[in-house]
Amino acid sequence: MVDIKSIFNIKYVIAAALAFILIITPVNAELGIVLDSLSPQPVEPGQDFVLSVTLSNENSDASDVMLTLLPDSYIILKNEHDRVTTIGNIIKYGAFTKTYQLHANSNAVSGSYEIDLSTRWLNNGQLRISNKTINVIVRGTPQLAISNITITPELISPLDTFDIAFVVSNEGAGISHDVIVSTVTEGLPFVTAGTDTKVIKTLDRGEQIQLGFRIMVKDKADISSYSIPVKMEYKDENGKNISSQSTVGVKVLGRAKLSVANIKTEPQNPSQGEHFTVTMRIENSGTGDAKSSKITFTTPLEGNKTAFLGKIKPNDDAPAIFTFIASESGNIPYSASVEFEDDLGIHTQTWELNQYVSGKEGNSLMAPVSIVAVVVAAIFYRFRWKKRAN
Repeated sequence: MVDIKSIFNIKYVIAAALAFILIITPVNAELGIVLDSLSPQPVEPGQDFVLSVTLSNENSDASDVMLTLLPDSYIILKNEHDRVTTIGNIIKYGAFTKTYQLHANSNAVSGSYEIDLSTRWLNNGQLRISNKTINVIVRGTPQLAISNITITPELISPLDTFDIAFVVSNEGAGISHDVIVSTVTEGLPFVTAGTDTKVIKTLDRGEQIQLGFRIMVKDKADISSYSIPVKMEYKDENGKNISSQSTVGVKVLGRAKLSVANIKTEPQNPSQGEHFTVTMRIENSGTGDAKSSKITFTTPLEGNKTAFLGKIKPNDDAPAIFTFIASESGNIPYSASVEFEDDLGIHTQTWELNQYVSGKEGNSLMAPVSIVAVVVAAIFYRFRWKKRAN
């Protein structure tokens, strides 16, 4: 039969023996590497950051203490003399603090990078080593911008349609997601002809893409310069919403549009050999001033063939007066060419016209016709007088 009391006595003896062994055995020193601070976190590529650690000695004295830092290849130690630090002795319950100035390589992609710290020391003549790995989070922030802006055609006026093209590039250090690029025409004299929004799934850092929008100028647009906002909305690698905006400058130019409002001839039916006047009214139905306007006639008739009109404003007109000698008869064709300048340049417009001139013989018939009319009238009145007398 087992003696329960004897078993318990044996256990007490064993426990007491173990405790005695622990008491008489010297405790090895352990220098703990404690992370004090790592800032900023996360750190952007191309940015500096600070690491601070403390060696804490909770046991017996440590001698010949040495601290070594081994960073990842994308983590740069700004002072190479700090790579190995000779500390010397750290007494029991003592501590030593070390601060490192570091730099995240601008080519580092977003992710986790390791910094290995190793400390070596002697305890009772024995070499002791302790290691610690610290993870550094590198995360870039995307930054979108537009460049290489082109407008086609370069010269635009009300009712014109033009194309805006530009390059969207990620100038930041992180990947952009769910990119939405849109032109904002609200409150401006423009209408987007087609979609006003482009979507890009991802745009990596340093990546770029060409985008284009088609836009129409409203008919009532003032002749002026405008800025069309280009809005970019996207997410960074943490899903945070980011918004930025650029502008595209557009200048709306005035376009003059001249036409013949009416033509008046005085006398209305000139005869060969007569002087007559042609008054031509030129109307500007465009959106810009017609400057330095002049009209030139090309005709076999003799007379002044050029008239200067000067500036004709939109929705206004100006008269051009010409005096000719009807040197020949018949249906005489001629052309009128107007030359003018507006914001788009110098223009010429020509109208093909004709002028009828009666021949001289047409006038010589007037006397016989008049005589016949007088004779007929005299006969008529005489016949009526006789009839009354009877």
